[in-house]
Amino acid sequence: MALVVWRREDQKLKGFLIVHKSVDGRSCDPGDQAGYRESSELSTFLGEAGAAYLLSWLSMGPVRGVPDTNRVADLDEFVDLFRRVQLPWYEQARPHFQDEETQHWLSDANEYYPYIPETLERTAKRAWVARR
Repeated sequence: MALVVWRREDQKLKGFLIVHKSVDGRSCDPGDQAGYRESSELSTFLGEAGAAYLLSWLSMGPVRGVPDTNRVADLDEFVDLFRRVQLPWYEQARPHFQDEETQHWLSDANEYYPYIPETLERTAKRAWVARR
């Protein structure tokens, strides 16, 4: 049970967070006081339909034919959200990206190798074994 929340500044989406949705509904949602006025259920962002939804934030695509429809303020922040909800093992590996062992192991990797599911799983499991 989770929500994705975000802010809107100058018509651009930013500050993406995944927050726990408690039994009472929205008590973990940072809400208006932090500028988070928009949210959606995490399930909206999962799977193929979720990928289509997220990509529509970058471009309305050829069907609508509207140029320059990117609604995202920070592309790297958006890509992190996309990876968190779409890539297996990303969420588990994410806290360990800056670990010395992970940095050393992936120091000569190309731009996509660290984010393929097999590498993400290995990163998450290496960190788990190292903590034991």
